[in-house]
Parts: sequence; structure tokens; C-alpha cells
Amino acid sequence: MTAGFIEARCGRRYASGWPGRVVVRGQSEARRHLASLDPTHVLSLKAPGLSYLGPRDLAPDRHLVLEFDDVDDPASLAAPTREHVAAARAFADGLPADARLLIHGLQGVSRAPAMAIGLLAGLLPTNEAAAAVRACCSQPPSPNRLLVALFDEELGLSGTLMEACDTRFVPGSGTLRRRGAQASTNFAFDMLKGCEAAVDEAP
Repeated sequence: MTAGFIEARCGRRYASGWPGRVVVRGQSEARRHLASLDPTHVLSLKAPGLSYLGPRDLAPDRHLVLEFDDVDDPASLAAPTREHVAAARAFADGLPADARLLIHGLQGVSRAPAMAIGLLAGLLPTNEAAAAVRACCSQPPSPNRLLVALFDEELGLSGTLMEACDTRFVPGSGTLRRRGAQASTNFAFDMLKGCEAAVDEAP
């Protein structure tokens, strides 16, 4: 079984009540398992010029598509920007309290986990946002560093979100860093609410 929806139990919510209930998948998984995941809203991340093969036939107010490449260099032609971050945060601000947000990129390993971390960082302390995301990913995440940095800047976190991700993830490896006691966090997974109905079988 793969990871299902998580929810940040911190008392904070986005403008319309969304408590950070989120799951991360790759494009193929998102399309094939849409019925079993049963999201109310979808945030799709796609590369410019590539065909979109993710979930379709969603109401426009329930589906946000952002186009940018999975690159870490802000000078790259189709790099993520603060405008993408602002659009994602505005979408989150419009989600109701019962919303279940599915975020997907092409593989669900880099851009989508970074987006989830950034949105969770609007509710949770940075180390908890970084710790939480693995529980909602079906693949070991290696978050896109540029997108994380953009959220860090947008949220005024002074580099702490980047630091939290650098502590927890080995850049580019797609695996979690094994952390010693000195790098421990006070994050407890009882702060996350698993959504059993949203757990699907691994492809």
C-alpha cells in the first residue's frame, strides 16, 4: 500500500479553511488511481511543451495546472518562479475545509513534493513541513530545490525551509537522509491525519 492523504494538525488553516490535507503522486498514478484517491481538487505540474496525461475532466475551479521545468537554475528558460508559487498559494487559499488536494508532477518525486512542502510550510514550522511530506508521497521524494527556495522567500522564512530540506533530504538521490540524534526534530506523526479511503495500491 502506498501513502495516502495527510493533514497538518496544527490549528492553522488557509484562508477558506483548508488544513493542508494533501497527497502527492506522479502523473500516471494520479490518472490511474484518481477514483480511489478521490481528491476534491488537483494541482498539476507539467513541463512546457509536453503532453498532459494527468487527470482530466475536472471543474476549472478544482484544477490548477502550472507549467515549469524540473530545474534548479533560476536562469533556465522554463524555471519555476515566484508567480508559480503565488498561484499555488492563491489556489490553496480558495480550498474549503473539507478539500483533499492531489498534487502531481511527472514522476511525483521532485516538483510535486517541493510544492507540497511549500504549501505545508504555510501552516507548519519548516522542519515539520519537510518531515511531513514523505508520508503523503508514493515515491521517496527529492524536492526541487529552486521551488523550495521560492517558497522560502515568498513566506519570509529566511532560509529555514531550505535548511530543513537539506537536513532531511539528500539532494538528487530520491532518498531520505538518515539523520542522527543531533539532527532530530520534535515533529510527531500523530500530528498527521491519515485518510484511509485515499490509500491506493502501489502500481
